[in-house]
Amino acid sequence: MRDAHSFEIGILDPGALSKYGCKVTEIMEIALIGAGNIARVIAEHAQDYKIRCVYDSVAEAAESFSVKYGCEVRLPEKFPNVDLVVEAASQEAVKQYGELILNSGQNLMIMSVGALVDHGLLERLKKAAEAKKVKIIIPSGAVAGLDGLRSAAIGEVDEVALTTTKPPKGFDIETDEAKTIFTGDAGEAVKKYPKNVNVAATLSLAGIGFDKTKVKLVADPNATDNRHEIFVRGDFGDMTIKLNNLPSPDNPKTSYLAAMSAVAAIRKFGESIVIG
Repeated sequence: MRDAHSFEIGILDPGALSKYGCKVTEIMEIALIGAGNIARVIAEHAQDYKIRCVYDSVAEAAESFSVKYGCEVRLPEKFPNVDLVVEAASQEAVKQYGELILNSGQNLMIMSVGALVDHGLLERLKKAAEAKKVKIIIPSGAVAGLDGLRSAAIGEVDEVALTTTKPPKGFDIETDEAKTIFTGDAGEAVKKYPKNVNVAATLSLAGIGFDKTKVKLVADPNATDNRHEIFVRGDFGDMTIKLNNLPSPDNPKTSYLAAMSAVAAIRKFGESIVIG
């Protein structure tokens, strides 16, 4: 039977670990793929969980991280049996290690959600999760309102539109005036700007898909934050969500809220009450 709960976006079932056959310790153990900005935020907020090991394609980054945060450096195929593996590296890391982690019987959190625009990859990951009775977790990232969108999508949703405005360096370009650098569907946006549109990918998965979700990207030299405006219209009515997110201190392409959402999702594993 197909497990309808093998794929979660921004929400976890209470008691997910024991229910899906993963080991439960007094302090949750996690492994990290990626030793960059998001991994550091996760490590710096470790209270109800422990970083057991880390991997990064840049060996020096992994070694530095392991020394600072007191964990091992291991290849993903050598990860011990932890409660949760967090991918915080890149879309390529999802493609390279996603199935490996799930097939080992471990829950996987995906931060580089743009990788899932590849429908074949998405289906393989879902099948692996279902076969091993584990979870694929996608945090809410730099966006709010996913609970409302998912509820709306139970009925008919006619439109989901995202406008993202960032300083030019957030898109790796230079411009002296505000300019629209992309308009189109979320699938195309993810392919053209893979490091900038995880919000578009998450909205697509929670709502009406990559082909129907519309995206506009604006580079504005006067912008001091990463702004996202989301409009949803359907049988329920309509809603508009506006966010002004400060960039992560070490990575202008990523909102600080996105990194914090990873911490929030990890903490949900041990919570007996889940809101949203």
